[in-house]
Amino acid sequence: MSSGAWIVVGVLAAAVALLAADAARARRRAARTAARVDALEARLADVDAASTRALDTARDAAARARHAAGDGEPGPRVVLEPVTGPLVKAVALSAGARRTVRRLARGARRPAS
Repeated sequence: MSSGAWIVVGVLAAAVALLAADAARARRRAARTAARVDALEARLADVDAASTRALDTARDAAARARHAAGDGEPGPRVVLEPVTGPLVKAVALSAGARRTVRRLARGARRPAS
């Protein structure tokens, strides 16, 4: 082999050694990063559990406060729900809108017994 070939072999061997060292350093860095991520995920799970417990406690306290104030049952979500509820239900049962409105109007005018 000529001296030029030996130089090329030496340069290639040095490049392979540098690549191997760089790969080992990258593996160590990836392992450290994975360990940090695992630790952060464990802490996040603890925070999530604590926040869930705090939210449940707050909801229970709000329910107890409503119950103590006498507001056991929340009001209707729609302002006219007591009026529109029977109409919507009757129409949904396929009774026909015109006949349903007449029947509900007659029922509203009947005297209470």
